[in-house]
Amino acid sequence: MTISAVGQNENNHLNTIVKYTAAGTAGGYALKYLWPVTQQENDFNPRTVINYCRKVTNKNCISEFKKKKQMNAAQDMFVKMIENEDKIKKDAFNYNNITKKVKALGGEYSAEGKEFRNIIRYVNETSKNMTRKFASAYHIMLKFKRPAVPFLVAGAGAGFLAGFAHNVLKDDISA
Repeated sequence: MTISAVGQNENNHLNTIVKYTAAGTAGGYALKYLWPVTQQENDFNPRTVINYCRKVTNKNCISEFKKKKQMNAAQDMFVKMIENEDKIKKDAFNYNNITKKVKALGGEYSAEGKEFRNIIRYVNETSKNMTRKFASAYHIMLKFKRPAVPFLVAGAGAGFLAGFAHNVLKDDISA
């Protein structure tokens, strides 16, 4: 049993509760950003992001090709495929449609067919990387726009209860 002098306030019970409550509040605020995004918070269709990234990538690729003075047959086929995409809709990047275009360029083993496949592969990889970046930025934005008050209150409450339990379970007796 520990005995301390009268008037010595090192082990003030209120001080312990305040410290634990402050630590709990800080932990609650950190939890706002660490807690995973729930389905109720995610009110956005991921398919929209994927389609947007593909359209942006296609337009960038077309603008690069149009800057050249003369396009080869594969680049010209890609530009025509994308510019006529509104007629074809979903079938522009369909396996059968791409295979037909490769055959029209001279087959799988021709230089133009390989070039067309490389263009399609490049566009797919670029749009996939862009989609990943958009998705991670979107999740960070969702966490940022969360209200902080519920996390602060929960953290402060947990800290208060921990400080109170620490004071109750402490075996020091002040004389």
